[in-house]
Amino acid sequence: MRHKIVLMIGGTETLEYFSLQLKKGFELLGYKTFLFNQEMEEESAEALYKFADSYDTILVTFNFDGIHYETSLFDVQGISIWDKRKIPCVNIVADHPFYYPELLEIIPRIYYEVSIDRYHGKYIKKYYPDIKRGMFLPLGGTPLYPDGSFKCIADRPYDIVFTGNYTPPEEFDQYIMRNGDEYADFYNGIIDDLISDPGQPCETVIERHIYREIPEASKDQMRSTFPNMIFIDTYIRFYFRGLVIKTLIDSGLKVHCVGNGWNRLCCRCPGNLTYSPYTSSEECLKTISQGKISLNVMPWFKDGAHDRIFNSMLNGAVCLTDHSKYLDEILSPNKNIVFYDLKQLDMLPFIVNSLLEDTGQMELIQKEAFKYAMENHTWQQRAKMLHNELLKFI
Repeated sequence: MRHKIVLMIGGTETLEYFSLQLKKGFELLGYKTFLFNQEMEEESAEALYKFADSYDTILVTFNFDGIHYETSLFDVQGISIWDKRKIPCVNIVADHPFYYPELLEIIPRIYYEVSIDRYHGKYIKKYYPDIKRGMFLPLGGTPLYPDGSFKCIADRPYDIVFTGNYTPPEEFDQYIMRNGDEYADFYNGIIDDLISDPGQPCETVIERHIYREIPEASKDQMRSTFPNMIFIDTYIRFYFRGLVIKTLIDSGLKVHCVGNGWNRLCCRCPGNLTYSPYTSSEECLKTISQGKISLNVMPWFKDGAHDRIFNSMLNGAVCLTDHSKYLDEILSPNKNIVFYDLKQLDMLPFIVNSLLEDTGQMELIQKEAFKYAMENHTWQQRAKMLHNELLKFI
């Protein structure tokens, strides 16, 4: 069994934070780890060549970091260290794979794609059948207080917190209108379909609308079309994110958001919304640990999870989230989670007020959620899953 793990840091802050949490888990399992710092590429590459030997090392990365853009990892013939030394590359794709069409076409020789949503895995199987699908690995969470010594519900200053950025959906009009009215009508039809039935994954709805217009469309044509419509995925994400927050604050509830863009949300009661800019994953966790309710709006992972859910459970906030197939399988409503429905947002203020009026019930959920997430959904648990289901076999 290979006993060395390479992880990437110095890129996207969130993905670096995930990698650092995985590092702790891998080391508890007995792996030696190496952090490749993309901000110090030449120095890191020199050290990596000394660390990584053939047949004893695995790269575990997120979103293709280390696989394509780091020139120091390729020789003059364009051969990477991973291919030259037969190092498997395990790539955890933390977005929908249709965001990365060019990278999916140029992968290392020993490559495993890990999906954070089961629909993403089905997409890869259908449109990139030659790619080895590693496993389904939901995003994990991180406890600031692993011993459970966080604040009780009554002592938390924020009623509702949300961690995530916001972009007004109208900013995407430039993409909707870029090819004229006929295309705009087509794109808006897909968006309306997703809004009316938000349980559907984007690719399913896009496929249906394309086949309706072009029944003879081939799989290759479909695969090349998806990346041209990723703005729909982003549009619908921010549409519901804004709508959920607006529903709460316009009903009189107070929400504190950590993220950029919230000053641009149009609402009747802006005084009920406070916000601070995103600074780091650690600051997001600290804010969650100060919230009674931690709101999640799924970024269209319809058969997966988001780290906001487990971060909330692990840091003592009652997680209030919309549904996914995976979440419905693993979580117990009103025991370790509280659900709301994107199709019934008029009920959302009632759900929140009912929670806030019953501190005792919230603290029961707080305790059950922490226990469950600590046992099943930390990044250390994800390291174990990777080891047990994939790494020890490659």
